[in-house]
Parts: sequence; C-alpha cells; structure tokens
Amino acid sequence: MNENWFRENLKRVGATQEDLAKAIGRDRAVVSRVIRGRQALNLEWAEPFARVLQVPVSAVLRQAGLALEPAPTRRIIVGISGATGVEYGVRLLNLLKQLEIESHLVMSRAAEIAMTQETDYKPREIATQADKYYHINDVAAAIASGSFKTMGMIIAPCSIRSMSEIASGATSNLLTRAADVVLKERRRLVLMVRESPLHGGHLRNMARLSDLGAIIAPPMPAFYPRPKSLEEMVDHGLGRVLDLFDLETAGLQRWGEDIGLR
Repeated sequence: MNENWFRENLKRVGATQEDLAKAIGRDRAVVSRVIRGRQALNLEWAEPFARVLQVPVSAVLRQAGLALEPAPTRRIIVGISGATGVEYGVRLLNLLKQLEIESHLVMSRAAEIAMTQETDYKPREIATQADKYYHINDVAAAIASGSFKTMGMIIAPCSIRSMSEIASGATSNLLTRAADVVLKERRRLVLMVRESPLHGGHLRNMARLSDLGAIIAPPMPAFYPRPKSLEEMVDHGLGRVLDLFDLETAGLQRWGEDIGLR
C-alpha cells in the first residue's frame, strides 16, 4: 500500500478520509487502516476510492498492490512551442501526471521566452514536472526514434512556424522531429495551433497535416460549461484533447450528460 500516494491525492482534490469512508459506507477507522496498509483494500471499494480521488480505478488498484500484472508503460510526448498560451502545455503535464501517463517534454527556445512573459514559471521549473525532459537540440533523444513507443504527441501551444515545419517534413529541431516521427509511425499527433488571423498558406499547411493524419485542435474556449475561471477553460480544452487519446479527465463536463439537452 502506497500511503503517501493516497495522502497526496486526497490533498490534491481537497478531500479527506471521511469522504472516502462515506463513499464506501464504512467508518473512517476502516479507511485509515486501509491507507496505512493494516487492512486489505476490498476490490469493491476501488471504484468509489477512484471517484473521490479523481484518478483511474487501475491507479487505485496499482497503488494498493492489487494490480494483477504490471501495466504497460503509457507515454505521451508534450511539445511546447513559441506561441502564446504556454499555460496549456504546463497544465497538460499536471493532468498527465494525475492520469499516470509518462510525460516526455521538449520546449523550444521561443517557448521559454513566452513562458517568462506570460507566467511566473521558470523553464527549469517546468522541466522538472515532466517524467523526462529533452533539450530542443538533442536529436539523439529517445523521442527522435520511431522504435521508442509512445501513445503520440501533443504540441500545446503550437506555433505557426512549428506547424509549418512539421507539414513540410524538413525538421530542424527535436520538437518537430518528434512530431514527424509520430506521423510516420501512424501515432496520434495533436497540434493546438495558436494563431489568428490565418492566411491561405497557413490553412493549406493545416490541410496537408490533416491529410497526413495529424489533428488540428486550436485552443478554442467553450462557454457552454459556464467556466468560472481561466483554469476551468484551459482544463476543458485539454480534456477534449485528451479525449482523442481515450483518456478520461476528472471534472470534464459533457454536453448531453452533465449539462445541456438530455
């Protein structure tokens, strides 16, 4: 039983052991014994635990030592390029950690400049949030090879320059090379292109990338969930992007299910 993991996730979601106890219909003392490893986790409790902690059921089972076999490593490459909206890339790293997806980060120099202008983050600080960080010029990195298996890549945000370079196939750095590898391996590539207005050349490059298998997903804010903060707007946009990888993010409001017509 990974006691620290349970305590950290309770703190993250602002929940308590009392909340877990209510979810399983038991006393708090039972939850305390489970978390401390003094009592085995009943398999029927895994789902309510996961609901309160806002994590996959498989994560609860794994941290409780009940996974039947080691889960295959799930990896997503995160690219942050030099367009406004670096908060999308930063928040994406946090969401992947919650989902227990191994993150591999590469940032362009322009992204680092944008980061210092738009946020209080330091590039070195963000690099430590990823499971693995690569320098933009590290062309011998694992993610530069198709033999390194990943679920795909998300570039958030994606500058017009990076998008155009990927569309041409003539890559000049690790970020665009990694994207080209994802395309040639027929894996999922999502580009959160951040630019407006767009001329015909931009649009033709987007169409070319779509024909090659990429998904163009500009960070369009959704207002139907009635977001109360910028963070909620960012999370909704990223939740829709992660849907493309069949990854369920906690708190994502869906039309026809949580809100809207039913």
